[in-house]
Amino acid sequence: MTARTSAQALADVASALVGEHEITGLLAQLVRDCAELLPADAAALLVRTGEGDFELLSATSHRAAELEVYQAQQAAGPCVDTVRTGRAVNAVGAAEIAERWDEVGRRIVEVGFRSVHAFPMHWRNHVIGGLNVFSTAEEGLSEESRLLGQNFADYATLAIVQPLGLDDDALAQRVTDALEGRVVIEQAKGALAYQLSLDMAEAYDELLRRSAVNGSHLLQTAQEVLREAQRR
Repeated sequence: MTARTSAQALADVASALVGEHEITGLLAQLVRDCAELLPADAAALLVRTGEGDFELLSATSHRAAELEVYQAQQAAGPCVDTVRTGRAVNAVGAAEIAERWDEVGRRIVEVGFRSVHAFPMHWRNHVIGGLNVFSTAEEGLSEESRLLGQNFADYATLAIVQPLGLDDDALAQRVTDALEGRVVIEQAKGALAYQLSLDMAEAYDELLRRSAVNGSHLLQTAQEVLREAQRR
């Protein structure tokens, strides 16, 4: 990782924020950049809805998405902890992960991850979600990487709360809008998996590839996949 590379990734997010941006695609790019630059093997965003439930917002892979959904279902895990406490969470080694989070921890270990880190998404007096980072390497993050992880969490927060000055109801609606975008992406993954005989992880990679090739937002690409599926 170089300072220029991480600076460029954050600059790209900042540039998107000051213009019109499609939140689903922006968050998908943000978690991909985060995983690549820390470095890590996967990253995901978990948010708290207006009703207080936890929901997956974005993930770099199907495996990471499943872990976030499981944390939401169990209301336990590193990302849930960072939302509840407002503090960063770090755990290294299979034993520590399993001991801290019981069933959730064992699930994290079973899929091959050996270190996990979570960063809170602060907005004024709220913690609206968390950024979860997973690695197969049994090693902690450097101080530089921890700061970068928190930067990505902060930018994810700004992507959701823009425009500034949202009240609580408007903020809850922005979270709902972002979650609805994720549902469309999941439906598109399912359509691609069926059409191309792919597993869900491969279908997500194909969706990302089409988005990059077409130069379109991820949500736009997903919507086009669904339109094509309906025409078949």
